[in-house]
Amino acid sequence: MSSQVNKKRERLNNSIDQFSSPSLLQNQSTMFDSKVLPPLPFLPDELVLEILSRLPVKSLLKFRCVCKSWLHLISDPYFIKKHLHLSTQSTHFTHHRIILSATTAEFHLKSCSLTSLFNNPSTLSDDLNYPVKNKYRHDGIVGSCNGLLCFAIKGDCVLLWNPSIRVSKKSPPLGNNWRPGCFTAFGLGYDHFSEDYKVVAVFCDPNQFFSESKVKVYSLKTNSWRKIQDFPHGVSPYQNSGKFVNGTLNWAANCSIGSSSIWVIISLDLHKETYREVLPPDYEKEDCSTPTLSVLKGCLCMNYDYKRTHFVVWLMKDYGVSWSWVKLVSIPYLPNPEDFSYSGPYCVSENGEVLLMFEFDLILYDPRDHSFKYPRIESGKGWFDAEVYIETLVSPVEH
Repeated sequence: MSSQVNKKRERLNNSIDQFSSPSLLQNQSTMFDSKVLPPLPFLPDELVLEILSRLPVKSLLKFRCVCKSWLHLISDPYFIKKHLHLSTQSTHFTHHRIILSATTAEFHLKSCSLTSLFNNPSTLSDDLNYPVKNKYRHDGIVGSCNGLLCFAIKGDCVLLWNPSIRVSKKSPPLGNNWRPGCFTAFGLGYDHFSEDYKVVAVFCDPNQFFSESKVKVYSLKTNSWRKIQDFPHGVSPYQNSGKFVNGTLNWAANCSIGSSSIWVIISLDLHKETYREVLPPDYEKEDCSTPTLSVLKGCLCMNYDYKRTHFVVWLMKDYGVSWSWVKLVSIPYLPNPEDFSYSGPYCVSENGEVLLMFEFDLILYDPRDHSFKYPRIESGKGWFDAEVYIETLVSPVEH
């Protein structure tokens, strides 16, 4: 019996490779109109699901119009989760893009393919239609999670937006009492237990180092903010976003000890809503800049400038395990870096190339031969901010 099941599964996988192309599926749609062409051979429902779940979002949005059964299939939560899983597992960045915020006076966003950036000297870009209409206010990119992008709007609310399906949702206002010098450090993540996307807002007052930073959590399911336990006493995040790894949000923070302060990593478990400190690697504290955090390959990274000669990236292979830190790459600065530092890293390819930003432009560093490449983006130059995201069908309004 098991051999029959295995043979059937093998035939199914072979069929997927043969049939998984948008052009073939477009032709398959003619079977619903026998007056145009004779019907193609029948495809089992399970095969159709396997093929469609491997296609880009752009094709799936078109195929929703083929027939009612395909519309229901592509809109089904199970299908959306399956498509998300397959997209995130792709090692060739087939469904990955990078969103770029231009340095122009007007708030302007572009998006381009990661695969093209790594493999082509010149890359086409798409203009994105940002849902909030205020062209002279530059909203900050908080982060991305499963295709949803989060933007901070004046530090008082957030926008969750999936540019691939052009659907967005704006949160209610936070309602914090603002004082001069205060800021809000946001973070976007996903609670796997409650299957809920959450945005955490940490209200920081640099004038009160020894007080607790107030924290609120926005739930996409309930569309509301609620207070949770304050940030640990005497700890204040820098003015940047929390990084989502392994069900937690992580901030680089200052911890006050007496009259001095030290650099720490504070982690918030999105399900338990508890805090812990994540130990950094044993690095050159005396000769480096204040570290920042990033995420590569789904792992937490720590980055810093070393003696203004190199940009060093450490990667934590096993989240929360201090001895799993490894030095991923040390990127040299070109002569006379002036006051600019590398931003990112945003992505690392299979062969180890690292995508960063320097002087408002994207660059690629190859550690194998210590070379730099400068990918050109058509119809665009000069970027203020960037974030990698995946093209998915996840909607912020049907959650």
